[in-house]
Amino acid sequence: MIAPALTLALTLAMAAPVQAAIAPSTPQALRAAQQFGACVADTSTAKASETLAQDFRTPAYRRAMDVLVEVNRGCPSFRGYSRMRVSRLLFAGAVAERLIERDGRPVNVALARAAAGPVAASYSPSDAAAMCVVRSVPDDVAKLFATDVATPEEGGAADALKPVFSRCLQDRPVEVNADGLRAMLATAAFRSIHAAMARKS
Repeated sequence: MIAPALTLALTLAMAAPVQAAIAPSTPQALRAAQQFGACVADTSTAKASETLAQDFRTPAYRRAMDVLVEVNRGCPSFRGYSRMRVSRLLFAGAVAERLIERDGRPVNVALARAAAGPVAASYSPSDAAAMCVVRSVPDDVAKLFATDVATPEEGGAADALKPVFSRCLQDRPVEVNADGLRAMLATAAFRSIHAAMARKS
């Protein structure tokens, strides 16, 4: 995803690898972000869903994300999250994962059913690639989401998805860490499922 508010920068030169530069986060910080994101999704479900369905490039999205953080200061995990250096993308990804889980359906099933319909909107080249991945290999994406953050299992599941991500970017090389890839796929997965559910309502 390309958006200053998400602190994610991508270089898409034809001869250069695609790079997702996210400020380094410690395992403790990643776990704090995941816990806080889950609490936000559980406490402010409707607002979180409405926010993550928006175009993340807009000021309205950034303001809504700030509001989600502020109104959920009561989450037990807020103090740990607020002390850590974690990008907004990772926070958004954590919220997205929990929103998907709350649906109750197996993640791979929800993604596969969403992929049977029209593709949801995407807002950058890397976001389009993430959308391509979640629609192409739902089982592998679900395996990634089933791992704990900052673990060797997460790294292995993310590494298995990088070739698919590269193919979705027209075979450009990809340089992205596991937590960055997970967050990109989580936000794309949420929008894919959300769009499919909206079409049914």
